Amino acid sequence: MLNFLMKRLLLMIPTLFGVTLVVFLVIQIVPGNPVDALVPPESSQEVKDQLIADLGLDQPLYIQYFRWLGDLLTGNLGRSIVKSTSVNSLLIQAFSNSLLLALGAAAFAFVFSILLGFLAAYKPESWFAALGNIVAIIGISVPNFWGGLILMGIFGVALGWLPPMGKVSLDGASFDLLKHMIMPSIAAGMVTLGVMTRMVRSSVYDLLHEEFVLTLRAKGVKTTTILRHVLKNATPSILTIAGLQFSSLLGGSILVETVFSWPGLGQLIYQGISQRDYPIIQSGILLISIFFVVLNIVVDLLHALLDPRVQNA
Repeated sequence: MLNFLMKRLLLMIPTLFGVTLVVFLVIQIVPGNPVDALVPPESSQEVKDQLIADLGLDQPLYIQYFRWLGDLLTGNLGRSIVKSTSVNSLLIQAFSNSLLLALGAAAFAFVFSILLGFLAAYKPESWFAALGNIVAIIGISVPNFWGGLILMGIFGVALGWLPPMGKVSLDGASFDLLKHMIMPSIAAGMVTLGVMTRMVRSSVYDLLHEEFVLTLRAKGVKTTTILRHVLKNATPSILTIAGLQFSSLLGGSILVETVFSWPGLGQLIYQGISQRDYPIIQSGILLISIFFVVLNIVVDLLHALLDPRVQNA
């Protein structure tokens, strides 16, 4: 297991280095610069040039990159060009909010997808199977931001059951945070719900028709025991897709956070992109990438614990 872990950690180093390089170069390709957001349109070119020099944007790209990389290695993410605030503090607050939303979306998506997928596979001719198909199609087909707008229009505006935007209310009502989380969690988790419902149904259905299940049935083993064996064998594949989907929930909810004005990492990166705030964009994307890589290592370790054959792969 230790060798398996070391291999994964060593692979993480070039992966993250490649991510930093790609992120830096992609941002340089995007037209515009943060100076346009800082100075009035009528400002002279001399003022703009001086600001560019003060920000170090007049340096060659390789110098800018290695300076940024050196700061990263010391834990210094720099200062926001537009907000004039430490990027570290901005990212910590935004990341905690995004993680909270991702946990809510994952709880919603994982619980219902496993339940629906398992029942749809066990009773393929029942209404559970039809419901599973409908949920999977809707989840995969409907964009999460569009689903968020529909939820907001119905439950936030028309019925007034839930607060339509933000994270907290001014009146500090009971269960305030939970009420604010319900709609964005459902909207963010719909795609994951659709993907995992189909995957769980397919995996469990195939396992239910394996020879070992047929043998157990022929021997008169209880149905609950058979289902427990099926669930145990389906866990590695479910765990793998769940880890990937959770990573996507954290980094793929930019539009959901924007729709619901949720103060998360996605909304922060979106604001950084619109203002060409390079330190926020670079550090935000890098943080998501690090989380994605680390979470995949954790999933690989759990997979290896459940199935020791993976350690030799």
